[in-house]
Amino acid sequence: MKTLLKLILVALTLQFVACSTPEITISRSTGEQVEIFPDYKDIIIPCNIAPMNFTVTGEGNYHLIISGSGEQLQVRAENGLFDIPIKEWRRVMDANVGGKLEFTVAREEGSEWLSYEPFTMEVSPDPIDSHLAYRLLPPAEQWLKIGIFQRNLETFEQKAIFENKLTDYNCINCHSFPNRNPDKMIFHLRAKDANGTAYIENGEVTKLNTKTPETISSLVYPYWHPSERYIVVSTNIIYQSYYYHSEDRMEVYDEKSDVVVYDVEKGEIFTNDKLSSPDAMETLPTFSPDGKSLYFCTADNVEQLAHNIDKLKYSLCRVDFDAETGTIGEKVDTVFNAKTDGRSISFPRISPDGKRMVVVLVRYGNWSINHKDSDLYTLDLETGELQPIDVLNTEEVESYHSWSTNSRWMVFSSRRDDRLYTRPYFTYVSEDGTFHKPFLLPQRDPLTHYRDILYAYNIPELISGEVQVNPHEIATVMAGEGENLQFRK
Repeated sequence: MKTLLKLILVALTLQFVACSTPEITISRSTGEQVEIFPDYKDIIIPCNIAPMNFTVTGEGNYHLIISGSGEQLQVRAENGLFDIPIKEWRRVMDANVGGKLEFTVAREEGSEWLSYEPFTMEVSPDPIDSHLAYRLLPPAEQWLKIGIFQRNLETFEQKAIFENKLTDYNCINCHSFPNRNPDKMIFHLRAKDANGTAYIENGEVTKLNTKTPETISSLVYPYWHPSERYIVVSTNIIYQSYYYHSEDRMEVYDEKSDVVVYDVEKGEIFTNDKLSSPDAMETLPTFSPDGKSLYFCTADNVEQLAHNIDKLKYSLCRVDFDAETGTIGEKVDTVFNAKTDGRSISFPRISPDGKRMVVVLVRYGNWSINHKDSDLYTLDLETGELQPIDVLNTEEVESYHSWSTNSRWMVFSSRRDDRLYTRPYFTYVSEDGTFHKPFLLPQRDPLTHYRDILYAYNIPELISGEVQVNPHEIATVMAGEGENLQFRK
């Protein structure tokens, strides 16, 4: 009986605390702008996003009033952090879909509350895919601890898909999903006792041995065909060099590379001389949303490449692809010509609705994730016109990007915050192709999280749900013999 009474008293106390946060009345406005991290002022957010918690960077006691249609939500700061309760956040968001939320921060001055100038967040009715998959790895060449993780964008939950501590701290290559489908994925492991490509379908793991006598390496940079039968992949011989006279310091580049297509149903690889020329290096391929076009980046071979790295310039080309017959076209269309433009292109990605392609341009090479001059551009596939996406670009790195299923959201990597660690930013893309002010991936305590985490977010890929796979199962299967792929001649 005493135990029951104690539980009732605890419950009543918690209820009182939860309901007793006093609401404030603002006395007057300071007319000043409030300084917050992250910068979430005047942005567009998805209707299903997690609470947009932020911290006021100045000293003092702060209170937040969120207002829109319906009731207000008031939150008291703890050490400057506004940790918005998720249930209350969801209720306010649901009541304001298609409208705007106004955020008013107030500072306590004696017995008064003085408000800063309010800012808004527009709640888009277009949802974002529920999860984001990414690698977490130390910057530059330090890759001892690497993992592929998935984050629920509707909450703050992060789970590991796979961590290399299970396979003796090997390198983990890029991950890829078909049509943002979490039930299928592929990534490569470079490990002494678990070397190979992991193919995952509905939680079942298969090890693929993808190096054949006819190819220069195992599969490296993948992209799925919309039918989910084919994966176009580059094979690469990769080197890195250090350039202490350069602001980028380290460069990763290919000595050789080709593009091949993996037929998942038949377990075979095929290519042609347009995708695998001895006189050029082809890499970073992608399919169009209708599956009829195959795009790839290509550069002429450069003699003494390590000493002439600034001469390595990639163009963007296109060939036809017939999914019915598994045939690659013979005619090559040049979409972007590096020789006439003078810059180098990487990461071509077309929105699922087929309306726009976003690419990355740099002075040379294709390791744009480490180039300070790396910027995002739209490329008109009919006219070839390039337009910088000024609202997204900064003086620091903007590079890898992926689209949401509904083509209304794009996530991209940026080093704008501290010039060292890559972070995922999201932008809303209007029906007319207008990109809007980006916002940083929300965290429960964003200032502490991004200050303390010593890992970069790499290859952010939006997916429509949670990947259901056991990391230990991946490690076990990858330690086995695996299946050998065949090369179709």
